[in-house]
Formats: sequence, C-alpha cells, structure tokens
Amino acid sequence: MSDRDSGGGVFDVIEALLAIIGALTVMGVVAVAASVLAWEMELRKSEQDGSLAETTQPSN
Repeated sequence: MSDRDSGGGVFDVIEALLAIIGALTVMGVVAVAASVLAWEMELRKSEQDGSLAETTQPSN
C-alpha cells in the first residue's frame, strides 16, 4: 500500500477548507444579490408612492 492510498492527509484537509470557503463565498454572493434586489424594489416602490402622492394633491 502506498502513501497515496492511505487516505486523509493534508491535501484532503485543504480540499475540505476550500470547499467550505467556496460554499460561503457563493452564499455571500447570493445574499448580496438578494439585498440589492430588495433595495431596488423598495426604491422603485417609494418612487411610485412619491409620484402618486404628487398627483393626488390638489393644486392651488
């Protein structure tokens, strides 16, 4: 049996850490994208509410 067949080792630990870092990175990107999308929707909603408020006010 050679060293390569022994399983475990430093490279497996590094691979596992890189997999965890990659998963966290993907989740972070998804969270930022969702946050930006929600902010954009709120901005559009507030712009629409503002324009509706301007049109419903009687002019003097």
